[in-house]
Amino acid sequence: MIVMKFGGTSVGNSKAIQRVGNIIKSRLQRKPVVVVSAVSGITNKLVRLGQIAAEKNHVLATETIEEIRKAHAAIIAELKIGEDAGIQKAFPEAIDYLTDLSDRLLRAGDLVKHLVDELLSIGEYLSANIVSAYLRSVGIPSQFADSRELVSTDSRFGRALVLKDETELNIKEKLLPVVAKSVPVVQGFIGKDSFGRTTTLGRGGSDYSATFIGALIDAEAVEIWSDVDGILTADPSLVPNAKRIRKMSFQEAAELAYFGAKVLHPATLLPAIEKDIPVYVLNSMRPQDGGTKISKLSDGNGGNDGVVKSIAYKEGLIVITVTSSRMLMAHGFMSSIFEIFDRYQTPVDLVSTSEVSVSMTIDQVEHLEDIHRELLRFAQVKIEENKAIISLVGEKMKSTPGMPAKVFGFLTDIPIHLISQGSSEINISFVIDEADLPVVINRLHDKLFSGTLNPELFG
Repeated sequence: MIVMKFGGTSVGNSKAIQRVGNIIKSRLQRKPVVVVSAVSGITNKLVRLGQIAAEKNHVLATETIEEIRKAHAAIIAELKIGEDAGIQKAFPEAIDYLTDLSDRLLRAGDLVKHLVDELLSIGEYLSANIVSAYLRSVGIPSQFADSRELVSTDSRFGRALVLKDETELNIKEKLLPVVAKSVPVVQGFIGKDSFGRTTTLGRGGSDYSATFIGALIDAEAVEIWSDVDGILTADPSLVPNAKRIRKMSFQEAAELAYFGAKVLHPATLLPAIEKDIPVYVLNSMRPQDGGTKISKLSDGNGGNDGVVKSIAYKEGLIVITVTSSRMLMAHGFMSSIFEIFDRYQTPVDLVSTSEVSVSMTIDQVEHLEDIHRELLRFAQVKIEENKAIISLVGEKMKSTPGMPAKVFGFLTDIPIHLISQGSSEINISFVIDEADLPVVINRLHDKLFSGTLNPELFG
């Protein structure tokens, strides 16, 4: 068995869905489980609908629902699946339910969390039913498998956590029998709590759904299909000549995801790592290309030996520097700082310390004022905005002496605010002014990926 996850652009219109059908057909002998995102752009429309409804704008809410209905109706018509029994039932029911949810939010005048998750789930529900119906229309046995009957979660709406034991039981009882006789199409991103309420898994939830299901069914592989050729040596919007990375280790890919690479969400790889299931990042627009294979070991030698595999970055960061003479020889001072961040559920990306100060980066500003106020009770606090983290990732950095000196030798004219080399020693990360990002990324890429590259690793 394999799990195939298709992102929003891969199911974004009728031609894209036809391509998806051909890709699935090519893998029928491997017994695929298909996981889909909402049609490209629909989740944003649903988010907007929730906001409009909470603001009690009935006219604009009605117009937005009609936009969503027309977008899906056009795909259904172009695929000629309007007579499919599953579509005839699912499509009008979903639009009616969408209208009902909008009305409930209008009456509430607020973004009620469990209603918002119900609202957002409609996108994946519609795309999964459409893809399943299209597969049936071209002679591929297929069945919509409702993820709300498979994925059990807690009740943290908007960022629910999957309950492994309950989900594993559901999948064995309800999904595996379907795989034996047809292609199940499952919504990504969606689950259900113990009270029967729809939940969403948060950013990157569809990819996580795919790897989690893959781990529970002992899949031989998980394929993540999107509109990019795989994981690249840098963001192509900044570096047009970025190269495809053919092979990466789990550790390298996880570091890249954590430090801002947009192809995968950091949580995506965890289930695959635990079960040692290879993950392939592939382009549904060019399915013949090899994409990127992520597995336990990243092999390949010769030429450019891939000391650095890729350069990732995060924008919109804030650097918080806490300074106090009380840090000198003080027991528990650091824990008192991080207890504040923990209390306000604000993760810290990088940390750098000296005898009397500690600097941290955060990318969530919701509780910044509260954190600032509490830190001021026992220290001086400096807050710097508009910063960015750059992270260079590669397993061979830990066995290559002098890499930090080499990297920073290329950047002698760039202000560096904070430097960190991970305990795993496979990444070097540092903070710069956001305005310097394009120059720094391109300069590093030119220096580190020039010359002959190892064709087993890049290309």
